[in-house]
Amino acid sequence: MSKDYFRNTIRALEELSRTTTYTMEILPDQDGYIDKECPNEDCLSQFKVNDEDWGNLFSDEAVYCPFCGHSAPADKWWTTEQVEQAKRQAVKSVEAKLGNALSKDAREFNRSQPRNSFIKMSMKYKGPTHFVNVPAEALAEMEQKIQCDDCGARYAVIGSAFFCPCCGKNSARLTFTNTIEKVRAKVRNIEAIRELISQTSKDEAARTCTSLLESCIPDLVVAFQRVCECVYPQLPGAGSLRRNVFQRLNDGSALWRNLVGQGYEDWIDSSEMRSLRICFQQRHLFQHQDGIVDQDYIDKSGDTTYQIGQHIIVKKEDVLLYTDIVEKIGNHVLGLLGGTTHE
Repeated sequence: MSKDYFRNTIRALEELSRTTTYTMEILPDQDGYIDKECPNEDCLSQFKVNDEDWGNLFSDEAVYCPFCGHSAPADKWWTTEQVEQAKRQAVKSVEAKLGNALSKDAREFNRSQPRNSFIKMSMKYKGPTHFVNVPAEALAEMEQKIQCDDCGARYAVIGSAFFCPCCGKNSARLTFTNTIEKVRAKVRNIEAIRELISQTSKDEAARTCTSLLESCIPDLVVAFQRVCECVYPQLPGAGSLRRNVFQRLNDGSALWRNLVGQGYEDWIDSSEMRSLRICFQQRHLFQHQDGIVDQDYIDKSGDTTYQIGQHIIVKKEDVLLYTDIVEKIGNHVLGLLGGTTHE
């Protein structure tokens, strides 16, 4: 059979053999945010960025993951869902292009057949001949919407985010706020976790909930330390910092007093200061003594409710109290960046 009968198909195949670009529109959600996914295979976290800011503020050279800080060019941040939909639609586009050519060839073949021939042949194509380019639908809205203090870019996440996807800045305020909320969420959900695990093992539920509450103590101390270490060097007259100086309450308070004229004792009352010392010393016990009380803990914390050799018991109300105190001091420290302290 002459190849002239398939000239449309041959032409279509030649066109497809050359580099072909397929374009699919990405729709924003109802709040105007478009979906992105970290290309770091160890992360793959999904988030959203404001569609307008994506065009006006983000650079083509580098976008940053809000969760892990990974950096990659702007064309690497498609979500898994977007990529899979684009692949499916690209295949459908090719099928429709070839189908349309085959359908034309079939009609031309049929028209070329002699009417009065003893043997009659006809050709018919069954398959897609048209393609509708369907835009990628947006995933569900994310409740936690953030605007970067530095570049103004707007983005949305689920969970704790630490980096601006536009400029990559690690926000001390955002990191601190996220940690405080994470600790409160642990306490808030502790009974639901206990009930869920108890369906399998009550012993396992008790151990898990105890471990979860204990983990709040180092979370708070690290949040306290990091916000202080981030803000202090940004203030006029700040000197160099010794390693882990803000893990030591007396030394840290003295640094602030020398720099801004106020220390921790000016930002919280004496009762809160006693509780904060207990929190910091309990963190030391969990890290170095597996939570077992020694004389050093009693001397430095002033906590006489325990005897040497006992294990620290962390209660929900203790964690919430420590959280309120750490948040209170953290807000004072963050307020120094604006030239004022929180009253």
